[in-house]
Amino acid sequence: MAAMKLKSWPFPENQEAELVWFGSPFMDYKGNWRIRVAFRTSASGIKIVSYPWGTLPYLRIGQIYSNGVYDQVRPMSGSAFQFTMDSLDQGTVTNSFKLPKRLIDFGKNPELGLQNIIHYRTSGPTYCIPVIELIRAMFINSRYLAYYVLQPHGLDLLVDNSYSQGRILHFDMSNRVPAKLATDNNARHLSWIHTDSRIRSLWDSVYQNMFRQAVKNSPFNPTEAFKKGIPLEVNLPTIGPIQLHVRGVQFMNYVLVKEILAIGGFRHPSDEILFWHPSKKKREWSSGDKSVRIISGAKDNDYVLNDQSDNAKEDINQNVLETSPTIMKFINSPAIKTRHLNVKHSNTGTEVIVTSGRGGKHTGAKEVSTQDTMVGGDTPPIDFQTLETIPANEAMGLELFFQMIEILKKSFPVSIRMSIIRVPPGKRFSVCTNGARRTCAIVQVTYSGSTFYVVEVARPDDWSVSTLILRSSNQIAFRAVEQNIKQLLDGLVRKSGHWDQNFLIQCSGMNIEKLKHYQSDTIRDWAFRLAGKFMS
Repeated sequence: MAAMKLKSWPFPENQEAELVWFGSPFMDYKGNWRIRVAFRTSASGIKIVSYPWGTLPYLRIGQIYSNGVYDQVRPMSGSAFQFTMDSLDQGTVTNSFKLPKRLIDFGKNPELGLQNIIHYRTSGPTYCIPVIELIRAMFINSRYLAYYVLQPHGLDLLVDNSYSQGRILHFDMSNRVPAKLATDNNARHLSWIHTDSRIRSLWDSVYQNMFRQAVKNSPFNPTEAFKKGIPLEVNLPTIGPIQLHVRGVQFMNYVLVKEILAIGGFRHPSDEILFWHPSKKKREWSSGDKSVRIISGAKDNDYVLNDQSDNAKEDINQNVLETSPTIMKFINSPAIKTRHLNVKHSNTGTEVIVTSGRGGKHTGAKEVSTQDTMVGGDTPPIDFQTLETIPANEAMGLELFFQMIEILKKSFPVSIRMSIIRVPPGKRFSVCTNGARRTCAIVQVTYSGSTFYVVEVARPDDWSVSTLILRSSNQIAFRAVEQNIKQLLDGLVRKSGHWDQNFLIQCSGMNIEKLKHYQSDTIRDWAFRLAGKFMS
């Protein structure tokens, strides 16, 4: 495994520092998720450094670093333990200050001591598992899963389609999953999270609890609470018995778990998985010359993790750093079969070096980032709690609207979040002519310090209904904004597809404008007319 060097390293040259704890994930001023990491040196004690949240899969408590490089040869602190819990939900959650100081001393640092710990009492010792370590072991084997677990409905963004026929699960990954991660093991892991309702609830609770606490701390602007950081919490499901192999340290009757090495006892809901990803293609071989392009960056050389990168982009073929994941053992291990829809032609002849094209063989050093690729690529969803969102690929009739939003993002200094929901049932208008439920896009636009909400109803039948632009006239809580949108859509259905003026007036604390659709408009015209509403 290639060595990884942390570029932001605040310690003197050659001074050893041990990774001893994690703080809260938080959002920086650019909207990127980061994680606070505590290191201890013999000279200066504990020092907290922050790295992109996507670095978490490569970090373990007890790792020894020098000059920003983790010593892979030197053993990490702790001994091996093995125990069984009857059910995940039998643990007691407390903060880290409740641990004996002989196990770990935070020096009265509230950032570290307020992190949550789950205590499991057994016939022997009480095992204390940090919540962040349980989340890492269960869900996060790459920086991609790290970021999607902190996105509202993030799991749905990774799955295009999932349905069962008998005991066979048809499971389609989206192109947001890099091709290098579209493996049998990841298909088994991701489909388990997606289809087992108990595990899915555990995944969903990570972000939902953070957002709930953010709204509680800052009702008018939850993002401000995210910037300060929030200790992670989870809702533990009733599932077990679960066997764990861990590395930890013991004091009296307490064992502090520093790393979960293996976890077993889970059952996958399916016996067979028919798995698909856009990169999965049939290969047809021929004897022609093989074109090769040489690019910088060695696959087997050391990596430098540059946490200051602003250039991370969504690319299904970009390099993915690998790390030793927690071993996940299922009682049943579903067989994986891959569907191939397209054909890829490959030559097996002499390698011919070319200077154009994409991809290629690597030479030289490679600098990578664990920063959130969604900042440069995808549009993240809105943090709705009561409105049920659906995948964008189910939004028939909103295709031109999506194109318009892309032009808006590229042409103006706006920050965009978007979610798709179904229009409430109850009227003929709620259903499109092909029998599918009508959908609606809700876009959160931030421009020059002001936040707007754009409500666009799908019009595959060219139905005449204007776009709504909502702007709060004063500071109102996000929950009130969500409730206003819900009332507007209820009124839309009651009026059989027309905005109800009474509901528009009842939206307290918000100014609402309409934007008509013109057949003569190009998509660019549409984007610029919408932008004009934000700047007026």
